Amino acid sequence: MLEDQLDHREDWKKIEVRNYQDALSIGIEAIQAGYPLSERLIRQMHEMLMRKARGSSGASGTYRKVQNFIGPTNRIKDAAYVPPEPQLMDQYMTNLERFINGNPYETQTAEELHPLIKAAIVHAQFESIHPFLDGNGRLGRILIVLYLLQSKLIETPYFFLSEELEREKFKYYALLNRVREIDKTSPDWKSWINFFLEATIKMADHQYAKLDQAEALYQNGLEKLSQTSTKTIWKTMFTLPIASVNQLEKETGLSPATIRNSLKQLVQENMIFANDRQRNRRYYFYDLIAIIKD
Repeated sequence: MLEDQLDHREDWKKIEVRNYQDALSIGIEAIQAGYPLSERLIRQMHEMLMRKARGSSGASGTYRKVQNFIGPTNRIKDAAYVPPEPQLMDQYMTNLERFINGNPYETQTAEELHPLIKAAIVHAQFESIHPFLDGNGRLGRILIVLYLLQSKLIETPYFFLSEELEREKFKYYALLNRVREIDKTSPDWKSWINFFLEATIKMADHQYAKLDQAEALYQNGLEKLSQTSTKTIWKTMFTLPIASVNQLEKETGLSPATIRNSLKQLVQENMIFANDRQRNRRYYFYDLIAIIKD
């Protein structure tokens, strides 16, 4: 995806990630502008999420009109979970919006839940309603970030639980089903919320460790450099771990000649590496990419 910022190829996997980023941006802009996490915003994000993607249809941005199901085959009798009937979508999503933002016509009397616990409930409810024909999983993970942002539990939209949830995906699916009373006599919210909170702690620890490694990498690099322009390029490579001269020119405002001289020094120091193109050469910051991928 870092290379896709340069290539922008029409590959469906890259389109889906690109759409995910664009849908997330729509949500971030709305929340930061003071708008609530509403049904309207959710539908707008879904429309962006499904743009030119696999499984996209005229239903993008609208709730499903047919019954769907989650399972290993395309037969409903094999389904691990069958979401509510389509005629209930408006009612259930309105109910979810009121849970997220509060009902304006009711006085809040009960003790307010901690935002992390509420985020766990919002995610489980959205995935259980499964309001769209496709894209519910991706959109449900976006909602976690946006709710934490709206709740001011995070200041910037760079905390994603997707990685941790995917790491234990079978546990994730099993505990979601227990919330839905599958193989249980009553909803098991406690196990789901504990799992969600533990995933949050693990992800936070993991992110802090990455930030510490990136900070150490940055400071160690600065100590090797003396020219201001080269330090600027070094710093910018932390934003663009795979970059071209044109990209760096747009980002820094430095002249192409100055950028090439700085890149040459960084390559000589084995701080970054270049491909073998004669034109439109790309520069790879492998040490940082390794931290990101870890």
